Amino acid sequence: MITGTRAALPMLALLCLGACGGGSTPSSPTQPASTPPPAAQSWSLGGSVVDAISGAAIPGATLTFATVNQTQSTSADGGWTLTGTGTAAARQAVTVTASGYQTYETGVRWDQAGRRDIQLQLIPDRAPFSLSFYREFVRNGFETPASLRGVARWTTTPNFYVNTFNPRTGQALEPAEVNLVVQAIRTAVPQLTGGQFNAGSIETGNGAVADRRDYISVTFVYEPTAEYCGLAFIAANPGAITINYDRCANVCGSLKVTPETIIHEVGHAMGFWHTSGQGVMSPSRARSCSNVNFSSQEQLHARLAYLRAPGNMDLDRDPTTFSSVVAESGPLVICRR
Repeated sequence: MITGTRAALPMLALLCLGACGGGSTPSSPTQPASTPPPAAQSWSLGGSVVDAISGAAIPGATLTFATVNQTQSTSADGGWTLTGTGTAAARQAVTVTASGYQTYETGVRWDQAGRRDIQLQLIPDRAPFSLSFYREFVRNGFETPASLRGVARWTTTPNFYVNTFNPRTGQALEPAEVNLVVQAIRTAVPQLTGGQFNAGSIETGNGAVADRRDYISVTFVYEPTAEYCGLAFIAANPGAITINYDRCANVCGSLKVTPETIIHEVGHAMGFWHTSGQGVMSPSRARSCSNVNFSSQEQLHARLAYLRAPGNMDLDRDPTTFSSVVAESGPLVICRR
């Protein structure tokens, strides 16, 4: 696997200062008006702590709110409430711990009207969750274990454009091939997001189009001697997938596009990496001519990743701000054969 990034043009901000000549006496600088401190208010937050896999309430979990220096414990039904008087921060930093679960560091948004809808989902430290698999699948721990990545995922419905030009024949792909690609995309996206997203619009056309926000483009090339089946940018928006036509379909008879190759590359485009397991995202797995399903292990860990904010870091730490930079392109993954 080789990774790279798309080039980005830096933006420079220039501040131009002007000066006035002449012999006039300079006036005294104007003092800025003082800003009164925000008024103190009574506020409250509340919600529940649950198991991210089963949805069961977690009693006895401890919530430590660093911003206001308070600690709360969940009740028998997993509920908790935080109240205070003063100036509430827009983001209340909280660390949630419970026996048998990964510690979760995140933040909750304060609302002047009060909130009771905050559900904090903890990842259990037991099967079927596997921290080692999660690190491979979500953080690229299989190929770069010393530099684990943050969660990279889509935060909106992904649309697709399939360029149906067949580079081998110079004509359009066969309708059956196009239908296979579209069906593979439709099947893959909800499996990779825990049902949070489905594939949106899937457009087809015999030719390339310009990159568009919220679209993943799928293009075919014909490089029979090249040592790769496909290429994809990890969770990029706009995204791009390249399939090496007929390169990895040699065991499928007349079929020149394999469904499993398509969903493998969609897996990368939705934010996931190669693993050492036997699922679809294994780089050494022989591609099935009919499979369009990720393993139950892949689907479970994908759903957990899509419960977290982009940029969530190992073990389970969300970014320290609600504002996050959405990358225009992610690392390029080359899937060799």
